[in-house]
Amino acid sequence: MRLAIGCALLLAATCVTAQVRSSDGRLELAADDARGKLIARDVATGAVVRELAVIDRDRRSARVARIVDAAPRRSFVVLLADAPEAWELSYDPDVEPVYEGLVHDFRLGEGIATRGPLARRRIELDTPLADALFAPDYAHFVGRAAAGELHVVNLDVRRRIETVRSDGDPRPAAGAAWREGRSPIFAVPDAAAPRLLLLDGRSWRWRTPLALPAIATAVQREADGTLAVTVGGATLRVTVPAQ
Repeated sequence: MRLAIGCALLLAATCVTAQVRSSDGRLELAADDARGKLIARDVATGAVVRELAVIDRDRRSARVARIVDAAPRRSFVVLLADAPEAWELSYDPDVEPVYEGLVHDFRLGEGIATRGPLARRRIELDTPLADALFAPDYAHFVGRAAAGELHVVNLDVRRRIETVRSDGDPRPAAGAAWREGRSPIFAVPDAAAPRLLLLDGRSWRWRTPLALPAIATAVQREADGTLAVTVGGATLRVTVPAQ
């Protein structure tokens, strides 16, 4: 609420609702809701590197819900609040051109190419997924589509690859993810019950949930592999059974 009031008072001034620095420290990407733009700046000089209008594929205005630095992919991932899309903006200097629209053969120069770092690569979704948890390698993220329904999105194929349902209300943005062997594991608080839901990235199926004394509001994985779970203002140490 305070942020919304501040934006109204600033009028045409910059109103930053999300801001993230790249893992290499060179770029900073911010959402300016007052202007309806994403603005990337060079950290060293402050110069604007690229501006992108926040519009969906049908050229309708949208709002940025969250910006994530996907360090292993050398990219930013942008989650939109009110459009069924996510965007990936690579800051790798050697990134290939991004073609929007219908392209029969990109080798023939068909379609409209955006070149250079921070070209917008759209990920088509079924519904906005602002409440999301990313795998450690950022190849996948799990987003809340509705109460009791999560969508698994693969950033390489740029679409939903699985739908996972629960009898509770998983809140992935408050969870934690790690690797078990070659597969990601997602620990997600259930807003409807005092338990921690465990999603196995090998099968995209739930494991046996972990009972808690009260509903959890946040989860963090510690260096020793245990989970620090926030419950009612206290922090519990939880060990996840190996499988």
